[in-house]
Amino acid sequence: MAYKTIDRNLYRKVYPYKRAAPRYAYLYDTIVSGGASVEAAKVTFTDADSASYSFTSSYLSVPSVVIATVDSAGNGGTNVSITVSSISTTAVTISSSAKFTGQVHIHIVAV
Repeated sequence: MAYKTIDRNLYRKVYPYKRAAPRYAYLYDTIVSGGASVEAAKVTFTDADSASYSFTSSYLSVPSVVIATVDSAGNGGTNVSITVSSISTTAVTISSSAKFTGQVHIHIVAV
């Protein structure tokens, strides 16, 4: 991955008596080989306690995954605990504490 070093203090217009020390940050050109770094999906559970989702992009390293549940009525009252049981660069497996019917919203972010 190629990156560029920038000084964040040069992006503000401040005229102090003394010059502030540089605050360096890195700008990366790509995080994912497919070009996208964020992915969102929905997985439907129908009286099940486990499901898996295959990513649409191929990631260079294991991405971060955020999950949330929505029951079949459309509100957030599922009364189950959702966890990520396994994750790789190509897929994620989600398990719940009990069988339920509803959707799990997944957000995949490459860091």
